[in-house]
Amino acid sequence: MQQRFKMVIVGLLVAATFGPGARARDKQAQENGGGSQLPSIPDGFAPVNPTNALASIWNDPSFTRRLLESYAAAPDVEPRVSPEEGLEFREQVVPLLRDNREKAIKKLEGMIQQDGSALFEFTLGNIYFQDGDLTNAVRYFEQAVAKFPDFRRAWQNLGFAFARDGRYGEAIDPITRSIALGSADSKAYGLLGFCYMNRELWVSAEAAYRQGMLLEPGNADYKLGIVKCQVAQENFQAALAMLNELIQLHPEREQYWDIQANIFLQTDQSDRAVVNLEMLRRMDKATVKNLILLGDIYMTRESPDLALPVYLEAIDRVGAGDLEPALRAAEIMVGRGAWEESAALFAKIREVGAGAMTTEDELKLLKLESKVAMATGSGGEAIDVLERIIARNPMDGEALLLAGDYYSRSGDKEKAAFRFELASKIEGYEADAYVKQAQMLAQTSKYLEAMELLRKAQKIKSRDNVQRYLEAIERVARTSNG
Repeated sequence: MQQRFKMVIVGLLVAATFGPGARARDKQAQENGGGSQLPSIPDGFAPVNPTNALASIWNDPSFTRRLLESYAAAPDVEPRVSPEEGLEFREQVVPLLRDNREKAIKKLEGMIQQDGSALFEFTLGNIYFQDGDLTNAVRYFEQAVAKFPDFRRAWQNLGFAFARDGRYGEAIDPITRSIALGSADSKAYGLLGFCYMNRELWVSAEAAYRQGMLLEPGNADYKLGIVKCQVAQENFQAALAMLNELIQLHPEREQYWDIQANIFLQTDQSDRAVVNLEMLRRMDKATVKNLILLGDIYMTRESPDLALPVYLEAIDRVGAGDLEPALRAAEIMVGRGAWEESAALFAKIREVGAGAMTTEDELKLLKLESKVAMATGSGGEAIDVLERIIARNPMDGEALLLAGDYYSRSGDKEKAAFRFELASKIEGYEADAYVKQAQMLAQTSKYLEAMELLRKAQKIKSRDNVQRYLEAIERVARTSNG
């Protein structure tokens, strides 16, 4: 690929940049079999990693061509090269560019003069840029525009180099300056939109993307950029309309279905979100996040039977590497009282996490299993597990509260009170422990003590349901005293 780069660059420089006789010499070279026609375009120009947010623009072959073509001069609007400079370049620099890049760089550095052509700084900057040396690329592009302030290509590539380096705010002014000087192509507008978007300047970003789309109407990346800007401005209907167009043109691209599903949820259209997420699932392109979200929607609709297979699929996808989504799904199931489905999730979590589950995950799962066991009449088994958890970690407030609940229901008020008392001393569990203690006291008509604990709970964490319970106890207490 390096050889192909050299051929492209040398051909462009020799053909279009230096001296009035360039075209004639170029024609002669072509007749001799070494012409300056562009060979096939290389695979990238300082390419970025495919996972980089800039990749869809930067690694596009047409953008690579645009950057390579920036070696060629626009003599009517750019700095001239004297015949002597042009001759020296052709005879001494061009051969080195073919055979010894390092020597070519040193030669170019030696040719830079205060009153010389800015094209030498620009060419040197381009070589560094192409190699991914962004520090030196910026340095020489800045020198070029300082020497020749209307140097359009230098302004453009300075902005592009800043963008490639993730310096999006600094990229904006050079790119806009190059556009003002006449470099109004779609790629410049697209990259400008990307830079504005990364600075959260949504209106400016949308305007830039729209300009790019006018010049390149088939560019889906620009349309997606517009969608993101519209979502940021809460212009959801316009975003949905653009996404409908993108999905119609590219139904295989899962990103569009995903973004649209999230907009549907933001606009209270969960039915339509389900359709999108199920479509991703049927295309086998749903991520774990998509599946968990779909399962959550089904659970909000009280449809655990629909949620279960989706959650199970998500757990299979994520494997033992990260059980957090699976445990979160199990918590939702338990919280909704879906005991049968919860048991199926527990079994899948144990199957997938066998031998790899952390102590923390194991304890969380045991507590969830204990909740289901107590709710389904298997409290005896559950309390044994809870007591083992407490023995391992006496500061496990959740396990203490669950154990207290079991003993309270079983009529062993002393053991229950002891567990609740311990939980009340653990940060984060005080309020719940006070409420549970108050409930037991109220059952034995100790209303004043119960009210005191409820007030303490409300000071720690105020809740409407607890306040209503406190007021009810106060009424009962007044009636009893009356």
